[in-house]
Amino acid sequence: MKKRWISIMLSAILAASALTGCGGSKGGDSENAQTAESAQDTQQADASGGSDSEKIVLEFFNQKVEAESLYNEVIIPKFQEEYPNVEIEVVSPSDAETVFFTRVSTNDMPDIMSIYPAEYSYRVIMQDGLLADLSGKDFLSRASESAISYSTYDDGKIYAMPYGLSSYGIYCNLDLFEAAGLELPKTWDELIACLDAFVEKGTEKPLIFDGKGSLNQFAERLIGIVDKDFADVCESVGKGEGSFADADKNQVRVFSEALLKLAEYAPDDILGIGRDQGTADFCNGVYPMYVGGTFYMADILAGNADLNCTLIPIPNPDGAESLPINVDIALGYSVNTEHPEICEAFIEFMSRPEIYQIMADNEGTPTCIEGVDYKITALQDISQQITGDNTFLTLVNFWPSGWRTEWTIYVQNLLSDKDIDALITETDRICKDYYNQ
Repeated sequence: MKKRWISIMLSAILAASALTGCGGSKGGDSENAQTAESAQDTQQADASGGSDSEKIVLEFFNQKVEAESLYNEVIIPKFQEEYPNVEIEVVSPSDAETVFFTRVSTNDMPDIMSIYPAEYSYRVIMQDGLLADLSGKDFLSRASESAISYSTYDDGKIYAMPYGLSSYGIYCNLDLFEAAGLELPKTWDELIACLDAFVEKGTEKPLIFDGKGSLNQFAERLIGIVDKDFADVCESVGKGEGSFADADKNQVRVFSEALLKLAEYAPDDILGIGRDQGTADFCNGVYPMYVGGTFYMADILAGNADLNCTLIPIPNPDGAESLPINVDIALGYSVNTEHPEICEAFIEFMSRPEIYQIMADNEGTPTCIEGVDYKITALQDISQQITGDNTFLTLVNFWPSGWRTEWTIYVQNLLSDKDIDALITETDRICKDYYNQ
């Protein structure tokens, strides 16, 4: 384990938590795989055997908190029909990422875990040999080629099975749009004109977003929409090749002006508004527009299952349109679990179209599992765009660990003091700090 990386990662995450409220050995994967193969028949027989067999208890660390009840009440009971002597304990802490990396740092890895395999922080775990190698498993063929590509590590191996791809945009209340006689915006100018029209028609604040707990996601997606290769520019600035104050590196300025413009249409106390309140207000028709991810859909459905809404892309304020995506649901397991064959069996079970259909119908994240009929009406358009060519992998997958977390602190300051030059200066500094470690 790279102690220096863990220290940096945890420090950054804990710093963000304070501001926003919000074990294994290297090289063990191949040895563990051989052990799993030799022990599989015996232990699987025990797991699916009669009442005299020993109970097997596995911990499933779930970072998709909104899916916890679905796992406990529907999916795991179905799995236990095939493995009656297996008990899967779902752990879904509210501050999941902080808890997860704390446990990684103390070699306290759960048996099964949901991770984000394209993101830098989780790829370090793959590099350290803490996850079992799933390469060559038949069930991988059930995922789309793009999802498998995004989930493949630098060594060509796959350490987590992908199930869902997420995106980010603006939820629009179609009934409020119809009542106002407005069309859904497709360009930045149309978006601003639409917001102005709502104001003119009496909706003083027509837009809301989670400024308290998820500003990091919103800011990261927005600057990626401005320039999908922004992470490469960050690296060049970090290496001393110019500054974001330069005319040919204006991404931070364009982003800042766009964010501040959108904030004009949001509540004045937006930094104190979290996802729970934003979702409740949107579900109750207080705001016609709500910035958020496809992963907000489960909460929206729970808040108002009859809400007539859709998710549209955030237009680029300065150039060609491109949709941010990420591998949002993926499962892997520890190389040190005592029951690798059962962990793998659960991952395979989740990939069955008839099983993942349950997740797709209730959790909401667009699926990448072939054979699943995606039925969430509000996300139909965006789910089709996710599989297209006009997309980019979100920047957190390329920034060094902690970069986004520290940068978000100064994005918060931007919303408070509206000092664009200050954010440019701090972005320069962060790049130099993180790309020279």
